Amino acid sequence: MKRKHPLRRIMIGAAATASAVVLLLALKQPGTSVAEASSQAGSQVPPAGSASAGNGAGAGQTVLGDSAGTQYGDVQVQLTLSGGRITGAQAVKAPSAEAKSRQIAADAIPRLNQAVLRAQSAQIDAVSGASYTSEGYIKSLQSALDKAGAVDSGAETAGSGSGSGSGGTPAAKTVLGNVADTQYGPVQVRITVSGGKVTAADAVKAPDSDANSRRIAATAVPRLNQAALTAQSAQIDAVSGASYTSEGYIKSLQSALDKAGL
Repeated sequence: MKRKHPLRRIMIGAAATASAVVLLLALKQPGTSVAEASSQAGSQVPPAGSASAGNGAGAGQTVLGDSAGTQYGDVQVQLTLSGGRITGAQAVKAPSAEAKSRQIAADAIPRLNQAVLRAQSAQIDAVSGASYTSEGYIKSLQSALDKAGAVDSGAETAGSGSGSGSGGTPAAKTVLGNVADTQYGPVQVRITVSGGKVTAADAVKAPDSDANSRRIAATAVPRLNQAALTAQSAQIDAVSGASYTSEGYIKSLQSALDKAGL
């Protein structure tokens, strides 16, 4: 009987090894590796500023302000509040009657939204070149704050009778001044008082009998509001070019201060 030559056994073994390698390579499927898939899955997180509020920790109260009409279209502001603070602001309606109006609104609205987050109130300046949009935005914003009760309703918690909030902070109160009639329309000022100081002032009514009156008011009222906060009284100067609006504002402001006992 013939003995198998050792060289033949070596060749058979090598062939078997090569076959096994080919078989393993054939079984490996092309595509993304596990490491690559994990990396891709981990990168698919919600984009910043998305509607998702996570596990509820960031969820807040959403309030829609009244629609405010302007010469170029309606403005309506929606707020999100959490923990007594404004955490989000956006205009769900903005002037869009024509291309120019849309362009102005597209530039002004984001700036107004950001101003609200900084001010935490409706005490924001009109955007230059967008007075009508700004005026409508501020009016709708104020109505949203009124509906939410803003910080006032949360601050007026039951205490020891000293007028302080739950954390020892003086409770804020809102006082509405009398309506002051002017040649171009009524003016009515509302102030917020806390700790014996005026912390906010705004005109809930301003002359709007015509386009020029609205334009003047949109420029003058924010300046009068700021002057009231600075002076902490009604001893403020009239805004140049807005004498009627200023006169009505000061009268209504004084009545609000009188009601607040300041």
